[in-house]
Amino acid sequence: MRYLLLILFILFNTIAIVVTMTQPLTVSYFSLRVMFVGLSFVLTIFFLLLRKSKVTTYLSILSLILSIVHMALIAHSTYIYLY
Repeated sequence: MRYLLLILFILFNTIAIVVTMTQPLTVSYFSLRVMFVGLSFVLTIFFLLLRKSKVTTYLSILSLILSIVHMALIAHSTYIYLY
């Protein structure tokens, strides 16, 4: 179950990052993106702290990096939209 959740987080964060980079910077679906990145960030840290296996640890690190990049893109698009 952890593998599936982490792979889904990686997949959805990657899709969201690609869509954010290809589309003009707007705050479309802002609350949905913030809730998703917050949930994936918190659960990824939780899975990283559990450290059940090497695969889970590596997937958690990858998901954590993608979540941080996604957060940065959300912050950047918000800044561009507001100012």
